[in-house]
Amino acid sequence: MKKVFILIVLFTIFLTGCKSTPQPAVRLKPELLNENTRIGIYVNEIGPATTSIQGADCLLCYGVAVAANSSLTSHLESLPMSDIESAKQVVYDGYKSKTSHVEFVNLSKDKLSTLKKFRGELGFAKKDYRSLKSELNIDVLVLLNIHRHGAYRMYSAYVPVTDPQGYVSGVLYSVDLETNQYIQFQRFERKILVEGEWDEPKQQFPGVTNAYYQAVEKVKLSLGNIFL
Repeated sequence: MKKVFILIVLFTIFLTGCKSTPQPAVRLKPELLNENTRIGIYVNEIGPATTSIQGADCLLCYGVAVAANSSLTSHLESLPMSDIESAKQVVYDGYKSKTSHVEFVNLSKDKLSTLKKFRGELGFAKKDYRSLKSELNIDVLVLLNIHRHGAYRMYSAYVPVTDPQGYVSGVLYSVDLETNQYIQFQRFERKILVEGEWDEPKQQFPGVTNAYYQAVEKVKLSLGNIFL
């Protein structure tokens, strides 16, 4: 019995050790920037707004949840992209306040996927971006990745646990291409409750739409605060 207990403890330690520690936030390090620093900003392709379903773990559960929110999703997909895409300008303006050498850069998904892994500690990027220094003629690569935006709804199997909420999530990080070290790293996730009834007639969902736009504005505000 004692041997079994020891094996269980060792197995638990092994599993714990296998879990990688998530990268904590890194405040912008202005001492690594100057007027001559060349900044390149890459923004992932931002898809249309949609409904993010969480908690419907089985395939059938997820299918039921998606079908139940299909009208909301169709409405969200019809919304203009200008508000969420304006987050790019916030990042651009922030770095423009630090140096005059700022530009948006193009990188293909294939290029990013073929970059080698970087074996570094926390505080360093997981991929090795250093080869892009000479290729793009920049000193710092900034990556803005909008993971999801639109609405968020939590389920337990088939059953909705929450009403839809306005939602935006993603990450912004900046890499020193000399060392592959983060000079800034911040995940962002905003959920905004809908005021009043969310499932209004005529499938226009003004409450969810307003909550979504509020989430976008809060994310843009948090991105701008990075540079203060």
